[in-house]
Parts: sequence; structure tokens; C-alpha cells
Amino acid sequence: MLIEELFSRGIMQMGPSRVDPRRQVGVFNPDVVGGLPALRAAEMEKLHWLAGEWDHENVVPATSASPAYADIGMSRFAICESGNWICSVAPDGKETPHITFDPLSRQWIYVLTRGAFGILRSREGWVGDRIVFTGPMTMIGIDCEWRMTWTRQSADAFAFTNEEKDAKGSWAYIDEWRFRRKGSNGSLPHRGQ
Repeated sequence: MLIEELFSRGIMQMGPSRVDPRRQVGVFNPDVVGGLPALRAAEMEKLHWLAGEWDHENVVPATSASPAYADIGMSRFAICESGNWICSVAPDGKETPHITFDPLSRQWIYVLTRGAFGILRSREGWVGDRIVFTGPMTMIGIDCEWRMTWTRQSADAFAFTNEEKDAKGSWAYIDEWRFRRKGSNGSLPHRGQ
């Protein structure tokens, strides 16, 4: 179980309570957790290129109930929460934490908390210029098993593809989001680029 695992791995140990030093409680082992802030900072550095304003296009294929369509807009991302998160930035400037690296589990975490709700994880992390997040998602009221694959094409272009697990257990394409840094030249990247 959780507490047993934390102590057996050495992540936690017995030590004095911060409130009452006479009381022995579970505390983080400084020898284990001491280097975690530096590890997190180094991993988060891999995503600093995302900060800024981006033009985007959301490309959605036709289905049996809807035609194909593409929507366009602008997205803004910032490094926030003392450098521990990449946040999406609303037009009014409100920052919403979106992507982070958890140094304890050594996983990247992708969080959605408005309209779509999910915490996706990537155990593999960044491999070259690609990262794949998976996990349960409630997308506009519909529960799915989700896979999101981000690919950085250049300093000024990236895309991500969304897929859901179908009834046969295979990944089925949902849509693609293409991004180009605002003010850069060139077209929005296409699937597979």
C-alpha cells in the first residue's frame, strides 16, 4: 500500500513533526528528495520553447454524423508556478496549469480541467522532439481512453494528434492541432511532418 511503499523505497522516514518536534511522524527523506527540484527544473527546460503566442488550426475529419472542418485561433503558453508548469494563458491573462514533470514518478503530466477533464501521463517522456501522453479523459461529457502525441517540428512549429481507444482496443484518430509561432513565416505543419 501507499505508505508502506513510500517508507520501503526510502522516500519517507520517521522524523520530528514541524508542529510538535516531540512527535515522530513520516517526513520526506532529504537524501532522496533533495535533488528532485533540480531534476524537475532540467526536465521543464525541455519545454520552455512552448512559451509564447501561437496561431493554431484544429483539423477534424468527417464522421458518419458530421462533415470535416477546420477551426483557427490563437493560443498562448507561459512558464508559470515558479517554473514548475507550462500554463495556457486565457485572453484575460489568467494562467491555467497544463503540463508539468513529476520528479518523484519521473513522468510528464498533462492536465485538463475545463470542459475536458483528464490527467494524462507520459512515462517515456520526450524522445527526440516527440512525447506521447495517455490516460482516461472526460471530453465534453464523454468518457474515453485518450492518447495525445505532441511533435515539435521546429522552434516555431509543433502539432499534436488526439486519438481514443475504440471498442477493439485500437487507437482511432480524433483530430489534430497544428501550431505556428505568431509572427513566424511558413504554413502550419501537417500531420506526419
